[in-house]
Amino acid sequence: MKNYTELIKNLKALDIKTSFEQIKLSKKNSTEVKTYKISNEISPYSLYLYLFSRFNKPNGLLSLVRSEDSDQLFHWHYSLHHEDIDIQIMCATYRIEVFAPTSLISSTEECIAFLGQLIRDLQNYTEEATETRNSIENWEMLVNPFSRIQKQINILTNEIEDLKVQIPDFKHSHTSGEELSADEFSKWAQLTEELSAKSYSVRCLVPVYIETFMNFVIKILAKQELKDDEELFNTYIREHIHIKIQLLYDKCIGFIAPIDWTDDICKTIHTIFNKRNDLLHGNFNIKDLKYGDVGFVEKMPLFKTLSSFQQDILNLELSTGKSDTTIQEIEDAQMFMRYVLISLEQPILNELKGMLESDTLGWNKKTKRFGILFNNTLVDYSVGS
Repeated sequence: MKNYTELIKNLKALDIKTSFEQIKLSKKNSTEVKTYKISNEISPYSLYLYLFSRFNKPNGLLSLVRSEDSDQLFHWHYSLHHEDIDIQIMCATYRIEVFAPTSLISSTEECIAFLGQLIRDLQNYTEEATETRNSIENWEMLVNPFSRIQKQINILTNEIEDLKVQIPDFKHSHTSGEELSADEFSKWAQLTEELSAKSYSVRCLVPVYIETFMNFVIKILAKQELKDDEELFNTYIREHIHIKIQLLYDKCIGFIAPIDWTDDICKTIHTIFNKRNDLLHGNFNIKDLKYGDVGFVEKMPLFKTLSSFQQDILNLELSTGKSDTTIQEIEDAQMFMRYVLISLEQPILNELKGMLESDTLGWNKKTKRFGILFNNTLVDYSVGS
């Protein structure tokens, strides 16, 4: 393994103009340069800590043109020099890229060794490193639970709508003498069963969807005294849905007025949660499970109304998984969410809406605050490609 100690000791970070001139000179001299792409072998955090502690702010061209947000192809870029040696170190979201003369670094392994030796040289800049660490905000990256369930709801809803279009439209007649082909009936029965299963799954998710929204709102907007008292906070978060909704105004910041539990949309939510127990706990609710009436004389059935083979299958399959009911409950849930959101002051509404729509969130343990760290579009790009 090469020892880069002497080179590292003499490295300098020139100003942008001088650095650019040095790069042009290297090209003019036809210096052979190679690009090395490093992923998880080197910590970008540790590397940046060293570079900033020693050389201050990034001086590379890509850092000069970056805007001040996390939505960047490259987040930082250092341009380092010693005599006729020019080294470019830049960091993207998924890797570090290094441009260096092949006379200095001739393989990925040597590049990793060079960067590792840079990081170890931090021991010579302990005071500066402490100052740099104190200037860095540390965030925990979180999956947004509301965004996750919202995506699942959207996927299943689209699948339900697609299935409704695919199901053959026919009325089975027992009197016209027309017969269905085996393929037609098999396709109809299979799609009907699948539609019922997906509709039932979504109906079971709707109360969870609403609870996730409510818990998200409370977690972000809870008043500081509630956040500071873990026992009180947990007591509130575990309350029944109607209590949580009615206490939003008292327990959270930003609400213009209390949520009116007597409003029709709140009554609808109450109905959804009343049905939840039957759905999620498998309760044997005769009223909801009934699909018809029949009389019997000993073992002989007396049908009070004549149905059809097709209708009986529909009744059995869709008794708890009616797609129209499912879609309506989703719309009711989203209407309720809009009702809660428009009850907020505009600045709070804007901030909360952005967080609800973000796939990921950040949590700062030191300042005890949430934030949006990245946008929802993942980008991977290589300068060397």
